[in-house]
Amino acid sequence: MKKEETVEILDRVLEFSKTKGLFDCGIIVVGLSGGPDSVALLHILKGLKDRSDIDCDIYALHCNHHLRPVVCDEEAELVKKLCKEINVELKVLDFDCKEFSLQNRISEETAGRVLRYEAFEQYAQALGKASGKTVRVAIAHHKDDVAETMMMNLFRGSGLEGLVNPKPAAGRIIRPLLCLKKSELVDYLNTLGISYAVDQTNLTTMGTRNTWRNDIFPKISESYGDPTVPLTRTYKLLSDDLDFISREAWEAYNACRRLISGYPVLSVTGTKDLHRAMKSRAVRSLWQETFGDLTDFEESNLNDCFDLIEGSCSGEAFLDMPFGRKAYRHGDVFAFGTKEGVKSLAVKIAEEMGFIVADGPLEFEITLPKAEDHDENNAKIPHSLYILKTRIIENAREVEYNNHSWFCPIEAFAEGRVTAGNTGGVNTPLRMKRAGSSGSKELNRLLTDLKIPESVRSQIFFIQKDGEILWLPGFGHGIGFTNAVSYERCIAERRSEGWNAAFVRIAIERQ
Repeated sequence: MKKEETVEILDRVLEFSKTKGLFDCGIIVVGLSGGPDSVALLHILKGLKDRSDIDCDIYALHCNHHLRPVVCDEEAELVKKLCKEINVELKVLDFDCKEFSLQNRISEETAGRVLRYEAFEQYAQALGKASGKTVRVAIAHHKDDVAETMMMNLFRGSGLEGLVNPKPAAGRIIRPLLCLKKSELVDYLNTLGISYAVDQTNLTTMGTRNTWRNDIFPKISESYGDPTVPLTRTYKLLSDDLDFISREAWEAYNACRRLISGYPVLSVTGTKDLHRAMKSRAVRSLWQETFGDLTDFEESNLNDCFDLIEGSCSGEAFLDMPFGRKAYRHGDVFAFGTKEGVKSLAVKIAEEMGFIVADGPLEFEITLPKAEDHDENNAKIPHSLYILKTRIIENAREVEYNNHSWFCPIEAFAEGRVTAGNTGGVNTPLRMKRAGSSGSKELNRLLTDLKIPESVRSQIFFIQKDGEILWLPGFGHGIGFTNAVSYERCIAERRSEGWNAAFVRIAIERQ
């Protein structure tokens, strides 16, 4: 490569990155290993900065994984010297990858990737917070990496997403060198006399990627020429297909998706009707929205989710997913979450239905304020974010309903204890007969019929006396007027009797 050709390298990277919007940010952090790819990336970005082609501030981050004694420390010293020479601020982090891999039962290579990308994100967040600028992290993947990854994923049985990978941009990560081959990067560095480290393990056939790189691809080249050329064309064609399908899938996902108190879920009914390809993407989109990535969500997990969505489900159903996560279904709701997350979702479902949920056993007595005090009693409902307010109504004009208020005839308090609670705290048998109805029903049976998630039924709030439910917020009350006609009749009767504090207003308000 001639020196003037190094300028062409910068131009190609600039044109490619501009068309992809890779440099639409204020800061770029370069993942700098010390190898030829990342060193070339740093120099190219610094060259574009010095030419005023980009306005981004350039930083570098080096992760020392300490997997190769002495060599890793030498690479750390090399990148320190390199960054000092070109005046780029460098941050160096040290990791014990071997220990991390043992603790998490993963390979050392995977451990290094996990720790490295966590470090990229944390450093980018810190820079963004300190500067107020948008931060992106540049990774030195190139055309050869695309070809290798495509073939590796093809033989793993991957779909389109795996074949069109790595992408020019994914979240905060950008890859400006996907327009260049490895040989061009090495020639670029050698022409400019820039030093870089060589990882000798990359020259062996240890590991799947090295087998493709150093054994299989050279054999293919003997018969078909450079395999990266046709694979790059295939990558571009598949990218267009994936863009179209992703757009359609996003529309399908949004048509099936809804929020329950901010928690993303899928409608089972809507998802069932989708083509299997769209259904697959809808489920994966939900996983990604819930957890932030698709890491380790495999075909077997997807098939399990299909069975859960397409099968009958009379109550709640749970499935184990990677990382201790859960797939959850209740009626028309399908969701993902941690163990605590799906428990929280069940509470949100019950609350959306109008019920009050306490996060623990509950039983306490309701006391009446004195009528002459013209005041109300306020009591915090334990294990919840609600307050129970009790007030004696002194005239008919104050009788106005809302979703979480009830007007109890004052005579209910004449004898016996009126208590608030849930079945987690009240151990006596409980029944409910709705006001105006001729029959009663055992409470647990009623909650089942109302399709309240089973995992939260013991937490549903009610008011009871002597085993009879007086009020079940979200469903109804056991005594008092039931409709406009009985309301008018009841008010008229109480007025004819002189009113005499006829009702107690019991209301529930969120703190």
